[in-house]
Amino acid sequence: MPPIGKADPEMSYRRGYEHGAVETFRAVKRFLDPATREVLRAWIQEDVHGWRYKAMLGGPPIWRLNMLSDLKSH
Repeated sequence: MPPIGKADPEMSYRRGYEHGAVETFRAVKRFLDPATREVLRAWIQEDVHGWRYKAMLGGPPIWRLNMLSDLKSH
């Protein structure tokens, strides 16, 4: 797979996805419990941000989001 360039539509999509995740988190974080807030913060800063620059990944990893269901069950 060729590298993703700045003007590439895929890079634009990934940049927009990350921006949307950040803005959504900012809008709702005050309503979240601290554990959920930390999981979402880590997902955005580590998983989504990393996915944005790694062309080999087809979509942002969601394994960390699965931790949210574990938090709710305790």
